[in-house]
Amino acid sequence: MRKHLKYLKKEKGMTLVELLAVLVILAIIAAIAIPLISGQIQKSKEQSYINEALNIISAAKLKYAQEGFGKDGKEAAPTYTITSGNNVLSGYIDIKVEKDVTVKLSGNIWSISGHPAVKVVTNDSNGSVTESQLRSKLKE
Repeated sequence: MRKHLKYLKKEKGMTLVELLAVLVILAIIAAIAIPLISGQIQKSKEQSYINEALNIISAAKLKYAQEGFGKDGKEAAPTYTITSGNNVLSGYIDIKVEKDVTVKLSGNIWSISGHPAVKVVTNDSNGSVTESQLRSKLKE
């Protein structure tokens, strides 16, 4: 037992080679993990844009239903535009936008333009996307 205690007292710490081996292993783990994590962060941002756009469309549908469009000769296809200073869907959704977002009904198809989700779905921020396109992209 005394020999073992003497041996432990002589051992001061790790050698330089052991320390370098640990650092190399940590660097390899970091090199693998960082790209995976950043990819997940980007994917979650894109999904949040799509969910926000779907929520805006849902708010427009609620306003459309409560205002009775399409009944008694009222306008059948409204367009709602949310600007940085004016939220025409206030009371239905609380949102702040950096640029104008427009929700439009054409026939039975709701679409949104000016929202970051448009670029996620179409790679073109100037167009518009339909609710079904948003939902199908969310499932991917």
